[in-house]
Amino acid sequence: MQQPSTSTHDRLETTTKVSGSVIAKLLLFTIAMVVLPIGTYFTTVDRVFGGNGAYAAGAAAGMANVVAIAYVIVAAIEGQQQQDKDKKSD
Repeated sequence: MQQPSTSTHDRLETTTKVSGSVIAKLLLFTIAMVVLPIGTYFTTVDRVFGGNGAYAAGAAAGMANVVAIAYVIVAAIEGQQQQDKDKKSD
């Protein structure tokens, strides 16, 4: 059985457009997810926790959680704003 063929135009037309601000936020949070926990570990291991790597690792894990929660909050706010915008246009 032969599959129905779709033109390139039809396939491109059905793709979701992603705004530049969404990509910028994703890039920002990706960088933050890498830099902040590592920075937290190396900053706190000697200065705050006196060489105790376990506590510094816990602080780094906590910072990773902060970044993840912040991303979820920003995404939820952005989604709510988009829904409000869609309701106004209807």
